[in-house]
Amino acid sequence: MKGILNFTIEELKVQFNDIGLVKFRVDQVIDWIYDKGVTSFNQMTNLNFQTQRLLSNNYYIYRPKISKINKSVDGTIKFLLLLDDNMTIETVFIPENHRNTICVSTQVGCAVGCKFCNTGYNGFKRNLTAEEIIGQVLVIKDYVDSWCNVANKISNIVIMGMGEPLYNWHNVSIALENFKLGSERQGINHKHITLSTSGVVPVLEKIIPILKCNLAISLHAPNSTVRSTIMPINDLYHLDSLLAVCRNYNMLYPDKLITFEYLLLNGVNDSPAMVKQLIKLLHGIKCKINLIQFNSWAGGKYQGCSSEKMQDFRKLLIKSGINATIRHSRGKDIMAACGQLQSHK
Repeated sequence: MKGILNFTIEELKVQFNDIGLVKFRVDQVIDWIYDKGVTSFNQMTNLNFQTQRLLSNNYYIYRPKISKINKSVDGTIKFLLLLDDNMTIETVFIPENHRNTICVSTQVGCAVGCKFCNTGYNGFKRNLTAEEIIGQVLVIKDYVDSWCNVANKISNIVIMGMGEPLYNWHNVSIALENFKLGSERQGINHKHITLSTSGVVPVLEKIIPILKCNLAISLHAPNSTVRSTIMPINDLYHLDSLLAVCRNYNMLYPDKLITFEYLLLNGVNDSPAMVKQLIKLLHGIKCKINLIQFNSWAGGKYQGCSSEKMQDFRKLLIKSGINATIRHSRGKDIMAACGQLQSHK
């Protein structure tokens, strides 16, 4: 049988035609899965028995299993999800006053190997399928009952969890299309979805003309020397080529800002001289900068800088005309913050 979450609407129309179902059945099935959250075709009461049986004989509706749940004092919830091959991933739910965000993973582990990141430290196992990416959102919607409780609606998705999404673009692109499915109450507009990449330049060049969601770049250094030290991917895709793609993004989307993520590491990339280099590096690029506090993990060799130094770093950026904010870390006490996710049982 086939996982129905692995297909876009257009692909499902072809699939349904091949098994003898008319195209309007696609809209009915999509409504039940993405708007009502059903997990069985037998629950789709506006389909006759023959259609339910035909669908059940050809497809299944995927959900990962919740293996463990950790709750932070700040309300953040981290889910350890068990996949069908017994591998595990972590997904994070971040409730706030006016929005609820899910931080989604795209790989089991990560092959990029950023020196400051726990996920990369533990290595790469495999890419997630589209249904495993989508299933993270659906299973959290089940848990918080967002299907019936409007207050718990998922409003934002950040693809910033485990893995490098551009190394798994085929499946990520299907997930991006399907995240918006359902009614306005349940579907998530692409303007509320952010994809974060460490900078896989060849893939980024290809997808920028079709990228509908927001773009975030894991930068973390003001020059190639420092970046290569903490992000080995810089040796594959040089900083100059990455910034050239960013300038092309600005040309294609003049009304959108690129978000540059900058993790401040004590004594590595946090000096006033580094701020000056960063300002020069990003000159002419329409962007904003998220300054990120380092979140410690067992085995990590780096330390974060002080809050005062972060504020000074931000002030210098703002003085130069760059929009800069300090991202408040959520879920640090349960190892759910930026750079802390890993695969474990």
